[in-house]
Amino acid sequence: MYYNIIVARPFDQVFTYEDDDSLLEIGQVVIVPFGKAMDVGMIIESDVKKPEYKIKKIDTIISGVKLNKTNIRFLKWVSDYTLAPLGSVLKLFTINKDIIAYQQDSESVINPVFKSTVLNEEQDRAKTDIIKIQQNSNKPIVLEGVTGSGKTEVYFDLIELEIKQSKQVLIMVPEISLTPQFENRFKERFGIDIDIWHSRITPKRRKEIWHKCYQGKPIVIIGARSSLFLPFSNLGLTVIDEEHDSSYKQEDNIRYQARDLAVVKSNFEKNKLILASATPSLETTNNINNNKYHRVFLSKQYSGLPLPEISLVDLSKNKLEKNQWISSLLKKEIENCLSNQEQALIFLNRRGYSPLSLCVECGYRHQCTQCSSWLVMHQQKKRLLCHQCGSIEEMTFDCPKCLAKESIKFIGPGVERIAEELQQVFSDKVVSVMSSDLINSPKKIKDLITKFTNKEIDIIVATQIMAKGYDFPNLSLVGVIDADAGLFGGDMRAIEKTYNMLQQVSGRAGRSQQTGKVIIQTYYPEQPIIQSLQKRDRTSFIREALKEREQFKIPPFGFMTSIIISGSSKANVEKTSQKLVFFKKYSSEVDVLGPVEAPINLLKGQYRYRILLKGKSRKNLNIFTKKMVSSLKIPSTIRVIIDVDPYTFM
Repeated sequence: MYYNIIVARPFDQVFTYEDDDSLLEIGQVVIVPFGKAMDVGMIIESDVKKPEYKIKKIDTIISGVKLNKTNIRFLKWVSDYTLAPLGSVLKLFTINKDIIAYQQDSESVINPVFKSTVLNEEQDRAKTDIIKIQQNSNKPIVLEGVTGSGKTEVYFDLIELEIKQSKQVLIMVPEISLTPQFENRFKERFGIDIDIWHSRITPKRRKEIWHKCYQGKPIVIIGARSSLFLPFSNLGLTVIDEEHDSSYKQEDNIRYQARDLAVVKSNFEKNKLILASATPSLETTNNINNNKYHRVFLSKQYSGLPLPEISLVDLSKNKLEKNQWISSLLKKEIENCLSNQEQALIFLNRRGYSPLSLCVECGYRHQCTQCSSWLVMHQQKKRLLCHQCGSIEEMTFDCPKCLAKESIKFIGPGVERIAEELQQVFSDKVVSVMSSDLINSPKKIKDLITKFTNKEIDIIVATQIMAKGYDFPNLSLVGVIDADAGLFGGDMRAIEKTYNMLQQVSGRAGRSQQTGKVIIQTYYPEQPIIQSLQKRDRTSFIREALKEREQFKIPPFGFMTSIIISGSSKANVEKTSQKLVFFKKYSSEVDVLGPVEAPINLLKGQYRYRILLKGKSRKNLNIFTKKMVSSLKIPSTIRVIIDVDPYTFM
């Protein structure tokens, strides 16, 4: 018998193998000789015609491991939609030799002990509404609620229903930094540990979780975007928490939007799906408007307290002191907060100490040798770091170009510089920094969250890592240092992302014990977005943002695909880009923009050009993209990346 097999390598084709067994089925996992190695593969066609050339035999048939029809359908759909090779998509399912060969030990079953919870009237009504919708519709449900409204408690009650039916549950979060506090809440509510799935879990734990999912055992998983590809066979409910977050977009290797793929997967499997957020994405809001999604809304904080008052500090009138970044008005509010034995969060979405190191004598700037980006000074680690490729240089105060002594000055603030300023003003208080550079492991995150929760930290200075999902009872003040960052620029999602981030971080204040206060520093207090934030008029922001998207026929009112061409020779990259664009004459339905140098035109030693394709139909746009890329023999020194539904344009 002859079988066509997908091999877990970046090939968009099947390979024919022979086996004496005529009972092998589609979806069966096998090990086959591939080149000089043995690779894992999956049968995608059986009983195929014998090829005219000599073929190899299947080496090993993995008994008891077979992807079901729905998983195979989903695999093919992901490949067709993202234009990623079938073999690369198969690899997303974490099918490898270690996983499939694992023999799971028998384990004792820990029965959950459900802690009774009391939902308020609005939460209870939302829960009832969701259950009714789930009984009559397979459409996704958007659980929208103001920050602090108790969305988690609502979907915890819905998870309890699934656990009682011995179903599997997946809770997706945008970043693993959210898991420590979530773990504690889950264990307190259900009396059992939640299973964590992300890139840093141990190999043994990875195997155990994979096989429990495959065997249909009751399990609740909280995971990053890769958890979507676990081989669940008894999945009852998927929750996408913070569904608006751009971290759900995979930007390396295969580029996909995990939230959107979860919607497709739940439709294939007829499973329940809840998208939870205080700031639903424009795409999700548009789907609600078009009756593709149901919406359930929580309008009040669970505590019963009013939402925090948002005040603006106009920096054009309230001038900052020299080499100071926190206004006197904000410092006064911090002082009042601390005198009341409460805690403060100061937000600046800029890592490190200073984003720019400049020689005041000759104008030299420290720049990465591998990327077209400035090096960021990190004081705590005493180094200059490239945030694009990770290159490190020793920190120096002498100019390497003109050799002037002590001439390097640090321009602009990062979170470390803000923390330094706060420590100088509030010398008797504990100030800590939370950013991905310093808090870069689950243990460090858990330790910092525990310290802040236990009031061992008075002021925390944080990047966007703190803007989502956290709940601190004693946090009453949020100060935003640079609200204007992200409001101007060419990225179509920059304004939405900035608005959501500021609304989310504002929601960290005053969630349980006292009414909170939010202070936003800005040079543009009359800017419409800043005004809608202060007035909490999200409806107007959404309406205007969608109107603008529709005007320019960009998502969700059109489709886009980005093509990134890169290589070590700038001339060759530009030449290849120009040849690809020549193909545009064959279509009048697709707008081809570019090629242009990418904003970060040198990344990790590779020069980069970008082409942007726009069209009315995803199907036609994908057909055009495949024909465009295949129309040209790409040199081996050039890499071409296809990004369907791009989120960033750098």
